[in-house]
Amino acid sequence: MNYYELIYLNKELNVKLKSQTLYRIISPLKNVVELYIGEFCVRFHAIPPTPYVYIRSRNSVKKKNIINFFPDLYGQKVEKILSFTQERYLGIRFSGGSTLWFEVFGSRTNLYLEAKGKFFDSFKICHPSLKIAEQRWKKVVEQNIYSSNETELFDAVSQAIKKAVTDELLIDQKDKIKKQLETINLKNRLCSLNPSIEKTHLEELILIHLPEISDLRNLHTFAMICHHQLAFSAEFRLLADGSRTLFPEAFLPKQTKETFKSISDLIVRHSSNLQREGRYRQLLRISQKELDKAIKKTTVNIKQLDKAVDNEEKAVLWEEYGHILMTMAHKAKPDSNVLITQNYFRNNEEIEIKVDLDKSFVENAKQYYKKASNAKRSMEVVEQKLPLISRRLESLLIGKDMLESVNDIRELDSWRRKMFEKGLLNNQPNQSSSYPNNAIKRRAYATNSNKEKQNSNYFISKPYYEFLVLGFTIWIGKNARSNDALLNLAHKEDIWLHAKSVSGSHVIIRAQQKKPDKSVVEIAASFAAHKSKAKGSGWVPVIYTLKKYVRKAKNAAPGAVIVQKEQVIMVEPLEPRNTI
Repeated sequence: MNYYELIYLNKELNVKLKSQTLYRIISPLKNVVELYIGEFCVRFHAIPPTPYVYIRSRNSVKKKNIINFFPDLYGQKVEKILSFTQERYLGIRFSGGSTLWFEVFGSRTNLYLEAKGKFFDSFKICHPSLKIAEQRWKKVVEQNIYSSNETELFDAVSQAIKKAVTDELLIDQKDKIKKQLETINLKNRLCSLNPSIEKTHLEELILIHLPEISDLRNLHTFAMICHHQLAFSAEFRLLADGSRTLFPEAFLPKQTKETFKSISDLIVRHSSNLQREGRYRQLLRISQKELDKAIKKTTVNIKQLDKAVDNEEKAVLWEEYGHILMTMAHKAKPDSNVLITQNYFRNNEEIEIKVDLDKSFVENAKQYYKKASNAKRSMEVVEQKLPLISRRLESLLIGKDMLESVNDIRELDSWRRKMFEKGLLNNQPNQSSSYPNNAIKRRAYATNSNKEKQNSNYFISKPYYEFLVLGFTIWIGKNARSNDALLNLAHKEDIWLHAKSVSGSHVIIRAQQKKPDKSVVEIAASFAAHKSKAKGSGWVPVIYTLKKYVRKAKNAAPGAVIVQKEQVIMVEPLEPRNTI
């Protein structure tokens, strides 16, 4: 907050708080303190380097997870609001003689309790000590006067500017002054004439009103004009570029987004916009990182699948090796680990076949048949998955283009929600990020909590998570013991799924009424992969079979089962969700 804003706040507080009773002082959040006085709440964000204070209508006081401050002041009435001339201290004097001083500047911004010229307590712990803060305040008291009258405070600024102007005019070296005007930063010179001036748009004002300057007196006159604009013609404006100003639009012709009746209304809206902008930028960075990671992962998957296409030729070759070895089934074990022979499938070209000396020709042939069979199954998976993954990459790239056109938190929330519903992002968007007021989130949470409590028996009775996928109910175990309970509850014709060779949740497709198609099995398998130790892998093998082929061994550990007649499907892990 600049000094002019504090003067207008001083006036607003004097009107609203004078003779009102202080009920309570609390800290609902870190570095935030609230003073409940009469029907109002004074809120101080003691967050360097830009602390600010404003007043708003009093809401219900938070009762939990708060800290109370300065209880000796409770019940006292406000006598007056005080400000120093040209220093950003704001004081609230109480009927008991004590004053609360807001230090609204610097890296050590704080709230102090003062009585009879001494500091007795503070809102935040003082570094290095409360005594140092007291000495800093006393130095300001010695050099300035304090007042609750806005006219006196503005007059003090005017007098200070005149004194600074007089001191500069005492310099009679005109050539030196002219040289300074050519080289010196005019903004710095204006700030030295009036340290309290609003600095945010000063460079723009200089370009508008002082395009050329040849005389130091022009600068002095301009400094006084700026002061009069802020002191007597101020408008509480929120600009289209997101900044705020007190300069009237006629003097600073920048597009106004909104004009307010009080300085507090302006600060509340401006700070709320800044918080929303901060959340937007943070969520945008997270979204970009998630999207880049998904694109990179999908690109790698496509490259891996492209490489798997090479296995088609290898599968044919390995099958040929198996046939050739089977023609030697009548012989004993190989006498060398490399068999040199002719491939009668390829014009009798000479080939080298690696064999295991400890196995017969038939056993070695079976190994090559198995490798060929695995390669063919792998090719079937590739033929199924490559078009899907390619379309996924295309959707991700389209999503990236759409993200570049997002401009605010609401658009970003909408984008994240659509990407989540399409299965392109695994993280559910934060539904409350669009709203600056956390009370909305708290009310929604309280409502949901009440509903859960009312239906607590329903949730407690189920040892599994339940989802609906394309008309089929999916059960997912919560832990090892829950997996056992899940198995007992499932019907023998249900489909049981589990990530292969790793620990994880049991998954059941309720299928006793009708048989699910392959897409339902793939989605349920993706859930099983996500709920396993292999969730970080690109592709995960998942076994599935009818529940009647899954049984518990005697004295087996919780969750451990024996599986028969299982099939294997390769899937990409997907966070469980309802799919219509």
